[in-house]
Amino acid sequence: MNKIFARSLVVSLLTISSGFLTITLSASAEEVEVQTATLYERFGGRDAVNQVVRDTIANHQKNPAISHYFEDVDVKQLAAHVAAFFTAGMGGPSNYEGRDMTSTHTGMGLSDADFDSVVADVLRAIDQNGIGKAEKAEVAAILESLRPAVLGTAGG
Repeated sequence: MNKIFARSLVVSLLTISSGFLTITLSASAEEVEVQTATLYERFGGRDAVNQVVRDTIANHQKNPAISHYFEDVDVKQLAAHVAAFFTAGMGGPSNYEGRDMTSTHTGMGLSDADFDSVVADVLRAIDQNGIGKAEKAEVAAILESLRPAVLGTAGG
């Protein structure tokens, strides 16, 4: 089949089935939009991140396994740093300028159990705020990827 005939056939098929194509293209555009939305956008943006951070810190303060790490902490400052970190890490409009995870947590003596408690509190806060399962799973994977840096076991 020559190129001119093939183009004519495609144009004819497009013309004949333009109603179908419009629906198909519309669905495809929506799929692309969902696929290109950042985790930050799918999470709900700044307000959602800030609320999850506040709820996470409250969960930490009530969690007997790790509450002692939060006794003498400036909660407002902590919330601001964590929100900026989350926002940047989830593709939102923030340039996190705080310390890296290793230097932030050096000397705290954190264990895997402590880390698991922190993650559980974050995931509980996500549930408390009705964030979707897919977004929750992504956050869990991101947090897990930070385990070596937080616990100081990352290879150098």
